[in-house]
Amino acid sequence: MERVFVLVLFVSLSTLVFHWFGPSAQERLILRRAGAVRPHKQDPLALEDEELSVPFGQRVLGPIVDALRDQVLKYTPVGMRRQAEERLLRAGRPMEVGALFSIRLMSLGIGLAVGGLFWFLFAEHTMIWRLLVSAGCVGLAWFAPVIWLNGAIARRKAAVRMVLPDVLDLLCVSVEAGLGFDAGIQKVAEKFKGPLAEELQEYIKEIRLGRSRTSGLRGLARRTDVDELRSFVAALIQAEQMGVSLAQVLRIQSDQMRHQRRLLAQERGMKVPVKMLFPLVFFILPTIFIVLFAPLAVHLMETLGGKF
Repeated sequence: MERVFVLVLFVSLSTLVFHWFGPSAQERLILRRAGAVRPHKQDPLALEDEELSVPFGQRVLGPIVDALRDQVLKYTPVGMRRQAEERLLRAGRPMEVGALFSIRLMSLGIGLAVGGLFWFLFAEHTMIWRLLVSAGCVGLAWFAPVIWLNGAIARRKAAVRMVLPDVLDLLCVSVEAGLGFDAGIQKVAEKFKGPLAEELQEYIKEIRLGRSRTSGLRGLARRTDVDELRSFVAALIQAEQMGVSLAQVLRIQSDQMRHQRRLLAQERGMKVPVKMLFPLVFFILPTIFIVLFAPLAVHLMETLGGKF
């Protein structure tokens, strides 16, 4: 039985590693179509060598992963799929929806294998203890991709909040210097790096494809899901509808964003003493007490022990 669990664990880990580091389904489709356009070689040995030149994981595990992804998307509810698409969009599109659900299923398989292995390894313990350990392994494996995705979303939001005032400053200077709003965003996207610059470049691409500025700005706010950027987009849309100068709105919004970033830094600084309380009470103070009072306790024990 243990060999079966080890085999399942090995296959799940191999599939997960290939799925994570291998090319996506879109890239494999592009490679297949590009290969079909190329002139075919007539030599069978050359064709065999060309096929063997493809990595083993891509040749063997690729069709398995694609089939699993298609089956997962086939039986996934539409609402759950849309929710996952929104979360992946906020995380910067690190993978496709089918890839996310496939990774969760493979992670669940690994969790079941590890949980079953622990179930047999702790056979001498009580059933409740084995059940808790196995259920913990399965639950951790099932929610691990979600935890990772939430962390990616939080890190992306923090990066957008940190660079947003500087982006608005440069955008305001560009507009005041005579550039148009879209040209200023293009200049800002070229000067900065990070999630916000990538989303601004996506906004420019949408505008060039014919999307309206209002719709593009709303899509930018939806993809980032940052409250400060949402308020900035709402102010821009309102200013454009009312005919207010964009340079003035940008200057006001830039000052407001910088003030909010300062308040956020002060808030984080005020939370530091509270966060330090736990390690101070449970790790630092006991050590200090041991260093200060241990010699005194030893001396008292020797003195009282000699008297009694």
